[in-house]
Amino acid sequence: MTINFLDAIKYNKNTPEQLKAWEYLQQHVAPDILEEFAKLYRTKPPVYGMQLVSKEQLAFIWGCTTKLIQDTEIVELNKCLKTFDITTPSRIRHFLSQISHESGGGRYNLELASGDAYEGRDDLGNTYSGDGPRYKGAGYIQLTGRANYQAFANYIKDPDVMDGVSYVATRYPFTSAGFWWHNNDMNSLCDTNPTVEQVTLRVNGGYNGLDDRKMYYKRCCNVI
Repeated sequence: MTINFLDAIKYNKNTPEQLKAWEYLQQHVAPDILEEFAKLYRTKPPVYGMQLVSKEQLAFIWGCTTKLIQDTEIVELNKCLKTFDITTPSRIRHFLSQISHESGGGRYNLELASGDAYEGRDDLGNTYSGDGPRYKGAGYIQLTGRANYQAFANYIKDPDVMDGVSYVATRYPFTSAGFWWHNNDMNSLCDTNPTVEQVTLRVNGGYNGLDDRKMYYKRCCNVI
């Protein structure tokens, strides 16, 4: 039996490690089983090693040129999507449309206000002097407060998160948003085929900026 594994693999732009895995399978697994693997690759590409959202797609959604988006941003975005299982079209569309609105199309990765209003906020875990500005909103769904920063640091196992807003804003703008998305069980909501209104209510607590969110969602549907 002749199996065109290369066509199946090229379809997914696989990594060298995955190519080596296929070579191993060819040497050790019966041809009829290999054919089933090949069919799976052709019809349902695995998430691992794939780029779920490209620079060109994100630029279209944000309404900017690809020159304004760094390669490191795309790497972080795709790592975020895979980490928090934001991997179906509905989940990706709603996630990107919501964070696009919240960040002004990727223009803002931290809160513009000083953060002084959060000083002394026990409900945010801001118990030390300077915690308000240091732990003001960071990322595309603004992570706010010492307690939330600490929970995020623990989750991704990076203690440097506690350096504060600038570190999170530049290193984890998407990932911090994905952390919020995960903690609020947004994937389950997206799996019900919700409206933008329903997702916005969960994210915003109301319908602030609804038309803008709908605009971004429409763009997402065009390319995702």
